[in-house]
This record gives sequence, structure tokens and C-alpha cells, in this order.
Amino acid sequence: MFITPGLATEIKDYIKNLLNRDVAIIDDKERCIASGVETELNTRIAIPSNALAESANMHFVDNTGKNVFVPLKQQSKNVGFILIRDNSAELGHYLPLIKSFAELLIQQYFENNSPKLDSTDQFIAKLVNNASKNDYPNYEAEARVLGYDLSAKRVAMVVHLKGFWEKCLLDFDQPSFEREEMIKNWKRNIESTINNFFTKNSDLIIAYLGSDKFLIYKAIDLGNKDNIFKLLKKSYKSIFEPLKSCRISSVTVGFGNAYSGVEGLISAYREADLTLDLGERIWGPDKSYSVDDLGILSIIGQGDKDKKLEFSNQMLGKLNNMELNRTLESFFENNLNLTETAEQMGIHRNTVIYRLNQITKTLNADPRIFEQAMTIKIALMIKSLFG
Repeated sequence: MFITPGLATEIKDYIKNLLNRDVAIIDDKERCIASGVETELNTRIAIPSNALAESANMHFVDNTGKNVFVPLKQQSKNVGFILIRDNSAELGHYLPLIKSFAELLIQQYFENNSPKLDSTDQFIAKLVNNASKNDYPNYEAEARVLGYDLSAKRVAMVVHLKGFWEKCLLDFDQPSFEREEMIKNWKRNIESTINNFFTKNSDLIIAYLGSDKFLIYKAIDLGNKDNIFKLLKKSYKSIFEPLKSCRISSVTVGFGNAYSGVEGLISAYREADLTLDLGERIWGPDKSYSVDDLGILSIIGQGDKDKKLEFSNQMLGKLNNMELNRTLESFFENNLNLTETAEQMGIHRNTVIYRLNQITKTLNADPRIFEQAMTIKIALMIKSLFG
């Protein structure tokens, strides 16, 4: 679920007329999708680390004290922010009105444009979003009614078809356009694409997750598991390239391990979705990512994001010297090797030692000691992913 550029522009124009000043609308991926400053469009505007922690409030102010961020929610989920470059006392009178009107527009937009989900989509949505252990028997019974064998080992693939929501579901140029039929057609396309490549086992569960995402549960034969994982990784283009079109600008896939049962399907989805999200953030779109690619990132990416950011900020907050930051990053890139760090940075080895001493004093942790280096490295990775 996200705010389209058209809807963002409508919100921006309303606020501009009300406040007589330009504002920016930022989506849930921290991308500027509407702004009175043309050069800001499609650029990343970092949300302060306290954003989600304070998103239940009416607004919050960044560290400069000049920029006001107004969180926007839909169905209890954060879908974006309004950025107002003003923190005057006068602005406070308008913030409740701005937030209420923007969220009302978003609610009306999704009510008017959201397609009706079929029985499989509804079942999977309940399973992956709201399942509790007490409900597992009900999910098993519902799966049997739908004809799905949950005892089979299945690998989950979350497929991000960039542009699907905006350019397929919201394309009103076609007079006979029906969103539900469009989703069914794409599910058939995905099924055909997968089964044309994996011909031995055609047992699939395919669901539309909303926005630009589809979820595939593919049953696998245990003896062929490693080969399937290898093909998903190495033959990404052969498998998924047919899904690209003038409307779908990129196809990115995340997949994890194979599981069975209700709890297994939930774990498989969460692994795959996390892998897709982190893979796109770190390495970019148009690729296939396995949870094994993430290494320790698969652990770092799970759980409470705010607590992770708090840990990272506490660890690295005092390190505000650019030269020390660059030295630390280079030291890790060169596997804690002093000589190679000095050569990469074009400085003397003794200068590297001096800077590492300064880093140790600032952080109260020595990057030359393995255990302490791991703690610093994890903090840097969290900052890179979420900061």
C-alpha cells in the first residue's frame, strides 16, 4: 500500500493553498513523490530515526528544528510523510487539519480504487498478516476447502512488479478495465511463467498481496530442493524476464527456505519478504535474492526497527568526524588490515593507527578487537539499512 504521485500532488496542492508555502510528500520508502521543488522529485529524503517511534503523534521535528514531518497512516500502517519546512508557532494550528484531510484523501482513494480480493488472496492475507496459533486449525481447514495441501514443503517467493499498482490497476484508459480481472490475469501469467520453467511440479499457490507485490508458494520435491534454489538464483532472467513489460519497469524476487504447515508458510513468507526488502535496498532491483545472500543481515533485519536504530545511534552518534568515518569504513572493507587500509586511503600506516585510536576513544570500542569490531560493524549495517 502506498501513495501514488497523483494523490501526493493533490495533497501537496491542498497544503500549499492552505499555508501558502511549498511542501513535499514522501512515500513509505522515503522517496519524494510530490514537491514544489522539482529537483527533489524521485530523490530520497531521509526520515529522522525518531520518525516511527513518534509516528503516533501529530508531528515531529528533525534535529535542525526547522523541518516538520507529519506522519500519514492508513489502516494503522505508515504510508508516508508530509514534509513542511517551517516550525513556526502559527503552523501548529493547521497541523491537525492538514493531517486529517490528507489521511481522509488517502482513505477515500484506497476505498475507491482497491480491488476485491478473491478467496485465495483473502486467505493468504489473513495467514501472513494476522495469524495466531489459536487460529491454525481454522487455516488448515480453509486451505483444504481451497484445495491446498499444506503438508507439502513449499518455498515462498515474493515478487515485486514495480509499476503494477499505478500503471496496471489504476490505468483508466481502457474502457473495459476491471481491476479484479487484471489481478487474475497477472496471477495466470505468473503461474505460466513459473511452470514453463519448472515443469516437473506445478503445485503453486499464488496470491496478490496488494501494492506491487505477489506471493508464490511453490511445492518442491525434497530431493530437488537444492537444484531449485540454485535455479531461482542463477536463472532469474530466464524465469522472470517474461513478466517485464512497458508497464512493469522492474521485477525483483526474494525467496527463503522451504517449509510446510501453517506456521511454515508464515515463516517462509516473512523470510522471502525480508529478503526482497533488504536485497532491493542494498543491491537494487531486477535481481533474485535468497535469504542466504543476506548472511547476518537476515537477523539484523528482523524485529523492532526502532530499537535497532536506537542501538546504532548510541553506538555511532558521537562519531561525527568525516575522516574517522571514512577510515572506519575502509578498515572494515579491508578486513581489519592496517596496511591495505592505508594503501586504499593513500595515507601512512601510522595515520591509520592514530585515527583508529581516536575512533576507539570516541566509541569506547576498538575496531581492531574482533568482538568489538563486530558490534561496531552491526551498528554500521543498521545505520545503512534503516538510518
